[in-house]
Amino acid sequence: MVTFHVLTDFSAAATNALHYAVVLARHVGGLVHLWHMLPARQASSAAYFGSPGAVCTAAQAQASLLEVARKVEQYVPCATSLLLENPMQHLVATLGTKAGNVVVVGNANPVKSMQAAASSAALRLVQTLAQPLLVVPITYRAGAIPRRVVLDTDRQKVRLPVAASTIPCLLAQLTDSSQPLTLSHLPGDVEDLLNRVIPSVVGLHVYTSPASPELVDVANNIQATGLLHGVAHTVTSTRYPSIEEGIRYAADRHQADLLTFVTRQRMYPGKQFLRSVTAGLLAHSRIPVLTIPEI
Repeated sequence: MVTFHVLTDFSAAATNALHYAVVLARHVGGLVHLWHMLPARQASSAAYFGSPGAVCTAAQAQASLLEVARKVEQYVPCATSLLLENPMQHLVATLGTKAGNVVVVGNANPVKSMQAAASSAALRLVQTLAQPLLVVPITYRAGAIPRRVVLDTDRQKVRLPVAASTIPCLLAQLTDSSQPLTLSHLPGDVEDLLNRVIPSVVGLHVYTSPASPELVDVANNIQATGLLHGVAHTVTSTRYPSIEEGIRYAADRHQADLLTFVTRQRMYPGKQFLRSVTAGLLAHSRIPVLTIPEI
C-alpha cells in the first residue's frame, strides 16, 4: 500500500497537489498523510517551508490541517502531522528509506528562474530525502489518472535507495487496464486498438551529440535502474540541442501526463545542482514529475 505524504502550506499550489494525490490514492487503494511545517521564522527551513501568511500559529495550523483532512477522508484515509522544531530532520527520520511512500509537493511557479528556484521546497526535499518525490505544477489541474508516462534516462550508472521500488509498483497500477480489447467494423477501431496495445510508458534518452546511441544500450540502462521492472514500455531516443528542453519536447510529443527520472543531486552537489538538467525539470515541468534521488 502506498502512502502519499503531502506537504501543504494551504496555498493554491499545495491544494492542487493534494487533489492530485487523492486521485492517485483512490485509484491504487493508498493513503494520504498531510504534513504542515511551521518552523521558527529564524530557522533555515523557513525559507523553504514558511506559511503564506494566513496560518501563523500552531493552533491555527492544526485546525486547518484537521479541516482539510476531514474533506480528504471522504475519499481516502487521511492522517495529519504538524512539524514545529527541526521539521526536515523529523520528516527524514520518519520516512527513512523504506518503500511504500511518495512525498508530494506543489510547484506554484513553473516559469520561475533557477535563481528563484534556490528556495524551492521541491529542490530542497529531493536533496534531503531518500524517497520518491512527486511535484505537481499549479498549471496542471488534477482530475484524471496519468495514462502516458515518459521515463528519462541519462544512461549513466546510478545507485538508488530501497524506496525506489515504489515507483515501478505505482506505475504498473496507474497504467494497467482491465478493460477488454475489442475490434469491430467501425472506422477508427483498428487505430484505437493499436493505441491501446502499445505500452503507455516510454523510456527516453535525449542526446546532443551527432551520433545516436544504440537503443539496446538505452533499454539495458533502463532495465538496470529497475524503475520500470514489470512495467510494459517502449524505448526511444531523440536528438535535441538542449537536454532539458528536449525532454520536455519529447514528453509533449508523446502526450505524456507524467514525467519520471532519477535526480542527480549527488553528481551535482551544492550550488551546482541548480545548473543540472534534473533540477531544471523539477522547477519548470508543466506536467507532474515523479523522481527518485540517487544515493
